[in-house]
Amino acid sequence: MSSIDIVEKIYSWRKSEKEKHKREPDTYYVTDLVRCPLKREYELMYPELSAYELMYPPYVVGDLLHMGLQRILQEIFGEKILIEVESEKKVALPDGSIVKIRGRSDGIITLDNNRKIGVEIKSSKSDYGLPMDHHIDQAKIYNWLFDLEETILIYVTYDRVAQYIIRDKVSEDEIISRIKYSTAPRYPWECSYCAYSVICPFKKTQK
Repeated sequence: MSSIDIVEKIYSWRKSEKEKHKREPDTYYVTDLVRCPLKREYELMYPELSAYELMYPPYVVGDLLHMGLQRILQEIFGEKILIEVESEKKVALPDGSIVKIRGRSDGIITLDNNRKIGVEIKSSKSDYGLPMDHHIDQAKIYNWLFDLEETILIYVTYDRVAQYIIRDKVSEDEIISRIKYSTAPRYPWECSYCAYSVICPFKKTQK
């Protein structure tokens, strides 16, 4: 047996990265606003159930793709690009409570005229239905959160590498509407990829 366990090293690294982003009750991540609203609640209540995601192969491959493409973009754009950029805005809800909207962009490029363009990296086995609705919504929220002129959705699939430009921004009213959204799931296909479907009374089974 080798003296180095690479799989264990990958697991430990992914675990430490996940622990850097603990859930907070008053914080909504951008991903929370484009997916099933129950998943956020379950992550707060049952964080242990998502442990399998640390080494779920499609997620590992997706992270490796992100890191590889980010490195290439850094070589291309140099100091003009920042990767893994975090931002936060506060929003007042109708009941008077204040919540934080927090997001992390894969990359933000600042052009010579000070225009800021976001880059969001997406991977998939299939190129059917691109760009996906929840990715478009995510890009619109990033445009609002980071005050971007546009976000480029870059898809890497087994069939093609393609980009889509998203220039629209959500309004603060739409952010509030998404927080108050209560239909679970938001998309029927989500349940097939959800660690919490084993306890969820709203699970949808697709044929």
